[in-house]
Amino acid sequence: MKIEKSNQVKKYLKNLDTPNRDRLEQAIEGLKEGKGDIIKLKGKNMYRLKTPPFRVGFTLSYERGVIEIVLIRPRGDFYKHI
Repeated sequence: MKIEKSNQVKKYLKNLDTPNRDRLEQAIEGLKEGKGDIIKLKGKNMYRLKTPPFRVGFTLSYERGVIEIVLIRPRGDFYKHI
């Protein structure tokens, strides 16, 4: 599957320090193989990847073969923004 990032996610990653950015990029790449602590969010058409202290929100489009990363935030802020 192909990974697409929203503009908001690209901007957030750009502003992170290098160790956290690299760790998140590696975790996001792991989504292609289904690696990581992933759950479907109740009442949403969205999944969550836990990469402490961050949460990555994404959607799946099987028809297009795309994983769309829509939100990255620290744990406390993530659930306020979904």
